[in-house]
Amino acid sequence: MEGRGRPNQADKLSLLLASFPGLLLVTILVLLSHLDHLTWARSLPTASPSPGIFQCLNHSQNLLRAVSNTLQKARQTLELYSCTSEEIDHEDITKDKTSTVEACLPLELTMNESCLASREISLITNGSCLASGKASFMTVLCLSSIYEDLKMYQMEFKAMNAKLLMDPKRQIFLDQNMLTAIDELLQALNFNSVTVPQKSSLEEPDFYKTKIKLCILLHAFRIRAVTIDRMMSYLNSS
Repeated sequence: MEGRGRPNQADKLSLLLASFPGLLLVTILVLLSHLDHLTWARSLPTASPSPGIFQCLNHSQNLLRAVSNTLQKARQTLELYSCTSEEIDHEDITKDKTSTVEACLPLELTMNESCLASREISLITNGSCLASGKASFMTVLCLSSIYEDLKMYQMEFKAMNAKLLMDPKRQIFLDQNMLTAIDELLQALNFNSVTVPQKSSLEEPDFYKTKIKLCILLHAFRIRAVTIDRMMSYLNSS
């Protein structure tokens, strides 16, 4: 035909669809399906670890390093005081007060309520370790127990350090890095709990007994710091 050019690709597609009406319906369905798939893929949430838990994991790792360094220095400084783990009488100051080991069992091991610590939670948290409204009872129980452990050890260490500062020999003091690491993790947990003020002793401090007790306390606290660090790692990965 004169005056008309060769049909372009759009013209060819139109002629093809006109010749086969069913092909038009199939084409539309394929395009809609493709668009729907793209929309659905974009709407999928991306999994990422809680920034609060990751922050608390860093604090727990710092705490474990700090208490390990403090214990190592104490063993070297107090080598004449029987400060090795084989020589001391192990004591847990949190016994019958908290239930961290039971409360922090991995979720897959707590198949019924009998595996949970028996005490009820009376604490409310607004700390960065928990995502608001998304924490399970198990997680809240575990983290609140960790918080109470840290508070007890913090009070003991501060009272002990006050006695050591009175020692004329000035032989050993608590590492400030460890005390700071405890405080940072406490702030991250940030549970609202009532702390019972510690009564100051009117007796003259027995520096020998204080140093022995320091060794006992540091060994026990390092074991607890390992438990805390492992639990934070578990929460960060789950």
